[in-house]
Amino acid sequence: MKTYRSYKKVDPVYFSGEIFFPVGLLCAAALISYVLLYFIGLGFAVFFNAALAWCGYFYFYYYGRSRAGITLEFLTGVFLLTAFLLFADYGVYALVQYQKTALFNGLYFSIWLTILLGTPIIYYTYYFGSHYYAKVRLANTYLKASFSVYHDREHLMYIDSVAFINSDKHLISDIEVENNIPFYSDQELAEMEISSKYYHLQQSAFSGLIHIPFDTDRFEISWYSIIEDQYYKINIPFPFTKLKLEEEKYPLNESKNIRGQKIKRTYLHIYLNGGFKLYNDDTVLLDFSTNKPTEISDEEKHEKIITHQLSHKYYNNKEHFSQLIESIRKSNNIQERFELKDKSVVWNLEFSGLDENHYLEITDINFRNYKIEKAAVEISPRYLPKKITFVYRGSYLFPWLKLHINTQKLNQFIEQVLPDDFENRVLFSLDFKDSNPKDLVFTISSNAKKVLFEDWEIEIDEYRKKEMDEEQLEKRMDNTKRTLLKEGWDFVFAKNYKAAQKNCEALQVIDPQYASAYFLEVRILWYTKGFEICYSKRDYFIAKTEHEPPVNALIYNNYGCILDRELRYEESLSYFEKAIEINPKEPIFVCNLGEMYYKLKDPAKALKEARKAKMMGYESDMLSEILANKGVIDLINH
Repeated sequence: MKTYRSYKKVDPVYFSGEIFFPVGLLCAAALISYVLLYFIGLGFAVFFNAALAWCGYFYFYYYGRSRAGITLEFLTGVFLLTAFLLFADYGVYALVQYQKTALFNGLYFSIWLTILLGTPIIYYTYYFGSHYYAKVRLANTYLKASFSVYHDREHLMYIDSVAFINSDKHLISDIEVENNIPFYSDQELAEMEISSKYYHLQQSAFSGLIHIPFDTDRFEISWYSIIEDQYYKINIPFPFTKLKLEEEKYPLNESKNIRGQKIKRTYLHIYLNGGFKLYNDDTVLLDFSTNKPTEISDEEKHEKIITHQLSHKYYNNKEHFSQLIESIRKSNNIQERFELKDKSVVWNLEFSGLDENHYLEITDINFRNYKIEKAAVEISPRYLPKKITFVYRGSYLFPWLKLHINTQKLNQFIEQVLPDDFENRVLFSLDFKDSNPKDLVFTISSNAKKVLFEDWEIEIDEYRKKEMDEEQLEKRMDNTKRTLLKEGWDFVFAKNYKAAQKNCEALQVIDPQYASAYFLEVRILWYTKGFEICYSKRDYFIAKTEHEPPVNALIYNNYGCILDRELRYEESLSYFEKAIEINPKEPIFVCNLGEMYYKLKDPAKALKEARKAKMMGYESDMLSEILANKGVIDLINH
C-alpha cells in the first residue's frame, strides 16, 4: 500500500500583502541612493548599497546563531544582495543622468524595467497557474464521496484499512479510520443527556468526505473482529461502472474544472463472519455475507485489543472488557439485528396531538432517509424505522423532536400482531396527549390487534421547541385577533355598536399595538359619538397606528371621508393626500382625492386623479361620473 498515491489537498494560495514590506524597503533604499547619486556621486551610492547589504544580511544570516564569524557563504550572500540593490538602483541612476546630461538610454532602461517588473509577474503567474493546474489535476484524478463506515455497536472491532484502489495508476483513496470510538457502559449511558447518548450509540466508525480514484478497480478492507477473534483481509474487484457520477456544484466561486465530480453518499456496513455491504442510494456495489479469515499473530491481536480498550473509560479495564466480550458472545443480539437489515414490512404511521404543520423525517435501519406527510398513505414494504424526526413547518423548518426507537424490540412487537405471512399492514400510532411530547402513547396495530410499545426515547431540541412554541402562540394570537376583528366589523355593519366596542376592547387587551383595532374603534366612535368627538381625537388615532402604515393610511382616509360628509372639502384634501403618501398603491384613496377636486370644481385635477385611479384598476359610480363629465360637476344633481 505504501507504493500507492492518495489524494493530497492543495492549500489555497493568496496574494500576500507581506510582499509590500520588502518592496517598501527597496523603494526607501532607492530614494536614498538617488539623493547620494545626485548630490555626492556614484561611489558613495555604491558604498551605501554595499553597507546596507552587509548590515541587512548580517542580521538575517546570524540571527539566532551563537557565533558570528565571517564565512565565505556570508560574503557570497552579501555580494549577491549588493548586486541586486545596485541593479534595482539603475532606474534612479538613469534618472540622475537624464537630469544632469539630458541623455537617456531607452534600450537599457526598457531592459531594466522589463526584468524588474516582469520577474515578479512571471513568478506569481507561475505560482497561481501551478496551483490551478494542481486542483484541475486532482479533480480529474479523484471523485468526491461522502462516505460512512458502520458496524453493530456490540460488534467490537479494530479496522486496519478501507481503500478504493486504482491498481494501474497506483492510486488509492484517502480514508483514515482512527479506531477511537468509545464503548460506554449502561451506567455511563444512563448518566448522559439523550442527545449525547444517541450520538454515541449511533456513531459511525468513520464518516467524512473522501476522494476515490477514477477507474478504481479494487476494493480492500481489513479488520480484526474482537468478538469473533478473527482477522479479515479482503481485496476484491470493484465495479466502478456501477457508480453514477454527478457534477459537483459547490463551491460556486470555483470553475467546473476544479469542482470535479461526485457520487451520492456511500455506506459500508461490516458484519459478522467477514461479511460486509457497500452501497449508496442508487445501487448495491458489493455485498458479501461471509469471507474467510486471515491468520495474524497473537501479538498483533493483543496490540489491537489494547488499542481498542484504551478508547473506553469503564471498559479500559481488562476484567471489565473480558466480561463485556463474554456477555456479547452469549447473547444473540448482533445476529438478530443483522437479520433485520433486509426485513421489510408494509407499515404506515399516523400521529395526533400536534400542530397540523408537521411532517416526519424517517431514518430506517439501513440509514436511508425519507419524508412522510401526515396525510400520506404508504402501501409498499419499507424497512423498520429507527429514528423519527418531527419537523414543524413555520417561518422555517423546525426539526425539534426526535423519537429514537429500539428496532429490535419493535420487530418483536410487530410479530405479536402480524400473521406469519406478513401480508397485512402494520399501523404505528403516535398520540401526543394534550400536545405534550413527554406524554406520548405509541401503539402498534394490525388485524384488529393492538399493543402498546414503550421501547423508545424522546430527544427534544429545547431551543427549537421554544422558537416553535413562540411562533405557534403568535399564530394563535393572530388568528384570535383576526376572528375578533371580523366579528367586530360584522357588529358594526349590523349597527350593534355595543358588541363591536367589546370586541375592540378585547383586541386592545390582547395586543395594545394592534393597529386594526384602532381603525375599528375610530369608526365606532364616529357612528356613536358623532363628528366633533371623533375629529377631536384624530391625533390619538394617528399616533396609535403610525407603526403600521397601511392602517395609518386608512385612518387618514377615514378622516378625509368624515370631513367630506361635513362638506369641508378643502380640509379633507390634506388627509387624502397623506393617505396616498403613506400607501400609494391603494386606488380608493386616489379616487377620493379626485372626488374632492370634483366637488371643489377643479376639473383638471379631478380628471387627473380619476384617470390615475382608473389605471390602477379601481371602479366605482363616482369614478365613472367624474370621467363621464370630464371632471366638471353637475351642480343640479348634487
